[in-house]
Amino acid sequence: MKKGFMRLSREIKSIIVIVLILTFIFAFDDGKPSLILKDWFLNFFYVLILVLLTVLFNSFGYKLMAKYLGTEVEIRVWNSEKFEGRFSLSKLHKYIFSPVLGVLIMLFSNGKIFFTAVSTFDIKNYNMFGRKFPKLTEFNVGLIATFGLFFNLILMILFKALSIDKGVFINSWFIAWSLLPFSNLPGAKIFFASRSLYVFSLIFFIANILLIPSLPLLYAILSSFVLSSLLAIAYFYFLEYLKA
Repeated sequence: MKKGFMRLSREIKSIIVIVLILTFIFAFDDGKPSLILKDWFLNFFYVLILVLLTVLFNSFGYKLMAKYLGTEVEIRVWNSEKFEGRFSLSKLHKYIFSPVLGVLIMLFSNGKIFFTAVSTFDIKNYNMFGRKFPKLTEFNVGLIATFGLFFNLILMILFKALSIDKGVFINSWFIAWSLLPFSNLPGAKIFFASRSLYVFSLIFFIANILLIPSLPLLYAILSSFVLSSLLAIAYFYFLEYLKA
C-alpha cells in the first residue's frame, strides 16, 4: 500500500510538472504588443486551466485503455530519469532531449513555436497472468498510446463545439508532437507496436487537426477516418502483406 501511495504521489508530481511546463510554453507569448503583467497573468491562468484539462484527458485515456487490458500505467515527464543524480555541466547535452528542448524552442522563438513533447507513460506490469490478457504486447502498448491521444481529440472537439479556440490550438499541438516516433514518446510506442496502426493514427489525427478548424465536425471526423483507413490499408497491403 505504501509503495502504491508513493507511486501515486510521484505520478501527481509528474502531472503537475507537465502542466506547468506546457502552460509556460503556451502562455509565454500572450499575443499583446507590450507586456502588461496583469493581462499576462490572466492569460497564464486561462491557459493553465486549458492545459490541465488537456493533460487530464490524455492521462485518463491512457489509464482507461490500460485498465481494460488488465494493467496499469504511470504518467511521467519525458526522459525525467536524465535529471536523477548530480547535475553536471560536462553532461549538459544529456538534458536536451527532455522538456528542456520545448522550453528552449519556446525561448528562442519568442513563444511562437510550441514543442509539446514533454510527457509519456510507463507500463507498470507486462505480465498479467490470470487476467483476460495474460501478457501485454507491444501492440497493446500502442493501443494505450493511441487511446490517450484519442481522448485529446475528444477534448479538442468539445472545445471546437464550445468555440474555445485556444483549447483547440493547445490540443492540436499536443497531439501532433505526441505522435513523434522518437525516444519513448507515445508516437514511438505506436510506431513500434504496428506500422499500420501508426500510419492510421498519424493521418487520422493530423487530418482532424487540419480539418476541424475549417469544416463541420462530422465532415472533418468522417473525412479523416476514411482517408486514414484507406491509406493504412494500402500501406499494410503493399508494404507489409506483399513483402511478407
